[in-house]
Amino acid sequence: MKTIYRTHQIKNKETLSTIANTYNLEIEELVSYHNERAEIYEQIEKRIPYHLSTIILPPEGYGLQNGKEVWLNKDIPEPNTLKNSFYGKLNFENPEKDITYAILKTIVSGNKENTIKYKLNIRFYPDNELLAYNYISIDLVSKVFINDQEPNLVADELATACMEALYPLVIKVDKNLTLLDIVNHDSILKRWKKHKEKKLSYYSGPIAEQYFQLFEQTILDQSLFFEYLQKDWFYKAFFNNIYCTYNDQFELENSIDYPILPNTKNIQYTVDKKATILSKDNRIKIEIDGLCTDLRNKVELEQGAHFPNTLDRKHTPVKGTYRGIYYLNTTQHTIQSMFLSCSLEMNQKKSGTITISEVEDDSDIQTKRHPKHIEDQVNDDTKKKKSIWKSLFS
Repeated sequence: MKTIYRTHQIKNKETLSTIANTYNLEIEELVSYHNERAEIYEQIEKRIPYHLSTIILPPEGYGLQNGKEVWLNKDIPEPNTLKNSFYGKLNFENPEKDITYAILKTIVSGNKENTIKYKLNIRFYPDNELLAYNYISIDLVSKVFINDQEPNLVADELATACMEALYPLVIKVDKNLTLLDIVNHDSILKRWKKHKEKKLSYYSGPIAEQYFQLFEQTILDQSLFFEYLQKDWFYKAFFNNIYCTYNDQFELENSIDYPILPNTKNIQYTVDKKATILSKDNRIKIEIDGLCTDLRNKVELEQGAHFPNTLDRKHTPVKGTYRGIYYLNTTQHTIQSMFLSCSLEMNQKKSGTITISEVEDDSDIQTKRHPKHIEDQVNDDTKKKKSIWKSLFS
């Protein structure tokens, strides 16, 4: 059931500034609140999109502060109908149907901003009570759009070509939806071999060859490939340990790492986490808030250091924020939508957001590439396996 929000009907010549002033809200708070709840095609960036007709507002009587709904009338108690705290273990149940998600990534470095949009379809295979893990297949079911256009720069085209070769991707997760391993590594390598030959016939020259070679070195080794996967914003946000036990207070000292910087070890954040039940539709809302507690300073991060230099602590650790909001459905507790924002105060400020929204599955069942059955690929002789693949790709 689709949630009904309070909205503002956008009038001709209205701007974000005039709408925010009408409701006594900060522009940044209004945009963030709207984007967390709106579909991917209704997202607001620097200005109101021409096709957008309504903006989502906080409920009547509420304002916004640091992304949270704040009851404004101090003389009247806050209504108890908005949400109730969730206590106990939050469990995940495998849905019977495939789910399609629209993904929007926004990467900001200094004054430069880029967006990446695409859709993934996810199949959750039946739960086996005898095993401590489950299987999930993820397939790319749309084109990849960079800044609302198909890639038109060579570097972007090469990156997209590599991304396409990874899907469908079959992964192993535990009962709490924590990533454990890549299952169809062999299949991906076979697919990549054919994919690379086809792409190299189109992208000729040393730049394409070097790019594909670097990518190939990453995926050849399964452990290195798995590490690469964990630096992808989607996988870090979607498999984010939200299925855990929640107390009546914020959980303290939860540590989360996030790949806000591309060429170094993930940045550490210390976060608080809580869950509430929205009384109107019984959906569960997860909130994760925190600050950067990584011990590395700006210089070390810019140099790509994986660990702090214990001999030289002249520079103070870098500052940053982490904010995540998840909305789960009432039955299996699958993610309906989520928004994650992460920042780091470097010499050029680094920040990024990712929005994941469940959308209608408009793909034909015959076009889906998910495997019908999953068989775990166990490599008893790892060294032999590696040497075989290296000989194939050499």
